Amino acid sequence: MLRKFWCVLLGFYLSISQAYAYEFTKIAELFNKLQNKYAANLDFEDIALNGLKTLSQFDNSFKLYHSDSKAFLYHQNNLVATYMLPKEKNNAALWKDLTHKVLETSLHSSPNLITHSQSLETHILEAMVSRLDTFSRIGNIPSAHIVSKFDEENNIVYLKPSLFFSGISGDIQKIISGYANLNGIILDLRGCKGGNFNEALKTADLFLDGTIIAYSSNSKKKQKYYNATPGDILLGKPIAVLTDSFTASAAELIAAALSEQSRAIVIGTKTYGKNSIQDIYQIDDQILFLTSGYFYTPSGKSLQNVGLMPQICTGIDNSCLLPDTRDSLKDIRIATKLIKRYFS
Repeated sequence: MLRKFWCVLLGFYLSISQAYAYEFTKIAELFNKLQNKYAANLDFEDIALNGLKTLSQFDNSFKLYHSDSKAFLYHQNNLVATYMLPKEKNNAALWKDLTHKVLETSLHSSPNLITHSQSLETHILEAMVSRLDTFSRIGNIPSAHIVSKFDEENNIVYLKPSLFFSGISGDIQKIISGYANLNGIILDLRGCKGGNFNEALKTADLFLDGTIIAYSSNSKKKQKYYNATPGDILLGKPIAVLTDSFTASAAELIAAALSEQSRAIVIGTKTYGKNSIQDIYQIDDQILFLTSGYFYTPSGKSLQNVGLMPQICTGIDNSCLLPDTRDSLKDIRIATKLIKRYFS
C-alpha cells in the first residue's frame, strides 16, 4: 500500500515537472508568423486577450479579466495572478510572453490542466487564429484530387481540380502530356475554392508563354511580379475555363491570368471575389492558412468582393450571377462547341 502511494505521488510530481517544462511552441510560432508574414498590421492585444479569455471554455474554473493596463487571472474565484499589459499593441514578442505567462500560471494552478496542456494550447491557438481575417484559419490538411476525362470524339481533355495544393500542377501537366494531338482542354474550376498560391502560378504557367501571370503586394506595400516561363504545353490550342460563385482565390488567379492574356475563354457565372494569398504552415498535425499578401490580375485588377466576370455567361436566362443548376453539363457542352469551332 505504501509503495503504491509513493508511486502515485512520484507520478504526480513528474506530471507537474512536465507541465512546468511545456513551452507552448505552437502559440509562439503563431506570434512569430503573424509578426513577420501576415499581410496587415495587427492588434496583438486583441488577439492575445481574446484567445486567453477562452481559457474558461476549456476549464470553467478559470476566468481572465482585464483593465486598460492590467490582466487578472482567477482560479475557482480566487485571484492567482496580476499582469501588467504591454503598452505596444503591435509588438508580437511582448504579447507572446504575456500569453505564455498566463498559460504557465494556469498549469501551476490546476493539476487538472497538467495532462491536457497540449489540448489547451491547441484550443487557445484556434481561438487566436479566429481573430484574424475571414480566410486565415487552422485545420486539417484538405485532400486535393483531379477528375479527368477524355472526350475521344472531339479529342478534348476535361480537368476538374478540387483544390490547388502541392504537386497538383505537375499532375495536370502529366495528364495533358499523356494525350497526343489534343484539340484543347476544358479546365473546370467550378466549386474550386483555391489552395496554394505557388501551385496556382505553376498551373497558369503551363499554358502561358513568358507573359505576366499576376503580381502581389504585402503589408510593406512591396510588389512582386510573377512571369510565366517560356513555352506553352498546349502550343496555343484552345482552353475553356468554367467558373461559378464558388470559384475563389487561387482558382480565380488562374482564370483571370488565362483570360486577360487572351489564352482562355471563361464560361459560366461570376467568381467569388477573393484576392488574398494564404501561406500554408504545418503546425504539428494541423495546417495554418495565413494571409500573407494580396494578388492582382495581369492588368492590375483586384478581384476582392468583385470577382471575375465570364466572357460567356451561362446562368439562368444567360445571367452572369445566377447559375443554372438544372443543367450541370450546359457549360461543358458550350465549351466543347467553342473548341470544335476553333478547328472547323
